[in-house]
Amino acid sequence: MRITEKTWVEYIGRLSRLNAKAGQEMAAYLAKHGTGDTAALIDYAYALAQKYGEGSAELACQMYDAIAEASGADVPAAEPADPASYDETANMVYATQNSPPLLQSGVSRLVKQAGADTTLKNAIRDGAEWAWVPHGDTCPFCITLASNGWQPASEKALKGGHAQHIHAHCDCEYAIRFDSRTTVAGYDPDKYMEQYYAYGGDINAMRRAQYASNKGKINAQKRAAYAARKLRASGNSGIIKLDNDRYKIDEPKLSRYLLKPGAKHYEEFSNVGYTELDIDQLNADIYRQFDESQKTDVRVSADGTETFSIFMELGTDKKRTFRTVWRREPGDGKPRLITAHREDKK
Repeated sequence: MRITEKTWVEYIGRLSRLNAKAGQEMAAYLAKHGTGDTAALIDYAYALAQKYGEGSAELACQMYDAIAEASGADVPAAEPADPASYDETANMVYATQNSPPLLQSGVSRLVKQAGADTTLKNAIRDGAEWAWVPHGDTCPFCITLASNGWQPASEKALKGGHAQHIHAHCDCEYAIRFDSRTTVAGYDPDKYMEQYYAYGGDINAMRRAQYASNKGKINAQKRAAYAARKLRASGNSGIIKLDNDRYKIDEPKLSRYLLKPGAKHYEEFSNVGYTELDIDQLNADIYRQFDESQKTDVRVSADGTETFSIFMELGTDKKRTFRTVWRREPGDGKPRLITAHREDKK
């Protein structure tokens, strides 16, 4: 049996949306209430971990049962793993309370963990095999795990009763099978093994190489994040620019115009998952897709000022098409963001 790419991508996409939604709700809570009340933080994070963790576990059960049925495996129905306990949630909050982005990621990780726990625990119960299947911009650690190929599911993959190496902002997932004929489209452990050995089996060398290839993007994102943090921390009403090697954005354009509740285009961005705390995320999403070879509706005024648009697929829990509008002043090498709003390409 071959699990098609479409089926697999739909499955991990549904899991990813649950993880992201839990993190976004945590971020919205933090934006409104802050981090001062530890008990309230734990209660809210625990409620999210329970609600969305149960959903993640149920999705994992559905996929497990579908594979078992298609394989003709005579196994009981999958049982959902328990979401993170109150104590586990509290420990996560204590460790991340001083960093809202880490706290948001921590909630997402707990939700993702519930699905992974479900897959592993049922695979161990039924003597199935599992593989770690990468997806998207895969980190060296996940590539290394994927290079191990299909393995008998065992307690070694659990630590403290939970699946190991589960981290936020990752769409890699466990796949299971009941016979050697079952595969996941696109999963090629030999390819990942070649990548691993290309760096002498040194995962840190892989990390350094990946960082070097993405250095420009990473540094731009760091500068953008620093500028945003500086503005929020100082309460400065002046303009701080999210300036990188491609474009300029006056930070208030994001915080007070696109992502501010009640602003003209806020609901368009909110409807695809962005919150008030996602200034850095929105800037990073724009950066990844900013490509002047894709610009359209170009206009040049008499004084040489150029305006143009670039369509981008933006969103955190779902993607929709947005028109981003830019202006380049005479003599300025980099354009500045003027506005952005939902609009399908014509």
